[in-house]
Formats: sequence, structure tokens, C-alpha cells
Amino acid sequence: MKKITLTFFIAVLACFAMNAQVEVYFEGFETEDLSEWTLHDVDGDGFNWGDMFQVTDGSGNAVSPVSLISRSWQGGPLTPDNWAITPAIDLTGASGSAELTWKVMAAAADWDNENYSVYVATSNEIADLLVSDVTFTETYDDPTNQGTQYERTLDLSSLMGEVVYVAFRHHDVTDMDWISIDDVKVTAEEILSVDDNEFLGFNYFVNNNTLNLSSNDAMQNISIYNIIGKEVVMKMLNNNQETIDISALQPGIYITKVSIDGVSKTFKIHKN
Repeated sequence: MKKITLTFFIAVLACFAMNAQVEVYFEGFETEDLSEWTLHDVDGDGFNWGDMFQVTDGSGNAVSPVSLISRSWQGGPLTPDNWAITPAIDLTGASGSAELTWKVMAAAADWDNENYSVYVATSNEIADLLVSDVTFTETYDDPTNQGTQYERTLDLSSLMGEVVYVAFRHHDVTDMDWISIDDVKVTAEEILSVDDNEFLGFNYFVNNNTLNLSSNDAMQNISIYNIIGKEVVMKMLNNNQETIDISALQPGIYITKVSIDGVSKTFKIHKN
């Protein structure tokens, strides 16, 4: 299959324009791989984020999703100061607004008051993260006492045009149990430019293993490229509504190009 040039790939990343929320970064922790994250056990007790990725009960039944987990009890009380920092997240090619979302959960009933903070900055150094103006802190307290997973959001619009890092810190708590962070996602709004008038009416979304496309006019073809520029999907099209099977693709970010009436539109998709 064909490859797109590095210059074209960089230009694509810098020039997306869909007037919609586009997923810039996602981590669901299903692979249990934190090799690209930076972890700090500041309290020095030998326990940290990612020591386990799922909590089970005494019978081996899962009580948490597969996720990023830190403990405040492990055979005895712990007083964590644990940091997990994402790899670099590139917002330089985005415009408009941006948002961080994540899901949080803790143990049920009497052991759910886990305290944690989220920091976002242009550096992954703890000293810089601590003085960031983009932060979120809460002591999780499930009103249902069921160990419920909740979604949280943090506005990142003040950091548009920057490369950023997101840090999750488990701290200022002891003798509870565990906290889970899941489905960390950054989305950004990209503004439709005057050069994209030909694509008014074009929409797309990913649902499980299917890329769904629609437009005012019939689409002609689609190409999907991986992050090193290799074409991994190429299909001729002939309708204004199309579904593309992406089940064979590995999880990750892909650059997608669709042609309509001889004009091409390029955008990013995320395969879970």
C-alpha cells in the first residue's frame, strides 16, 4: 500500500478543520501498558499507580474496570503521593475549545473517600504541574455508596496551541482502599475554514469497529493511514452514506482522507 510523506502528515495534523470535537488523545488502559507515561512514587513507599490494573473481591470477581489504579491501603494503611503523567498531547494544530475528560471510581461504602488531583501544564515536571492554573481536585465520595464510576471534565481551552501533559496525583489520604482512573480523553474543537466549503454536510464518527461517513454528495474514495504514514485501508466509494469496517486495525490514532467531487478532506480517527 501507499505511504503519505512526512511533510503531508505534519501538514494534516496542523490543519484539521471539521467544526466538531475531535479526539486528540485517548487512553483506556486495556493493554495495561504505561511505558509512555511518567510515574513518580513521591512518598517512597514502593506502591504506585499501575501496580495493579483491576481490583477483585475475595472470590476473584472484578469490582473495578481495567484502569489506572492507586492504593491507600495494601495489607495496612498507606499514605500515597503517587503521580501518573501522560505522554505529550499535541494541541498545536487545534483551535477553539479543548476539554479533558476521565472516569473516576473508588471502593464502595466506608472506604471511598480517596483524594486526588489533576494538573495540566506545558511541562511534565512536578514543580511546573503544581503551579499550573489548569487543575482539578476532589475527594471522591459516592453518594450511592456503591463504588460507582463517574465522568469528570476539565476545560483546557487556555492551553490551545500548546503541547501539554496531564498528571493524575493520588495524595492527602490514608487508610481508605483504592482509586481508579479510566478513559482519559482530550478533545478539541476545530474550526471549519473557508477552503472547506466543499465539505459542508460531511460528518463522521467511529462506533466500535465501524467508521461511519455521511455527506451531501456521493463520496468517491477513502484512505486510512497509520501514524508512520502507511496506508492501511483504501476503498472506492459511491454513496453519500458509507460504513467502513476498521476491525482489523490496531488500537490507535489514524489519519483518514475522503474524496468528494475531486476534493479531499483529511481528519483523525481513534480506534479503540
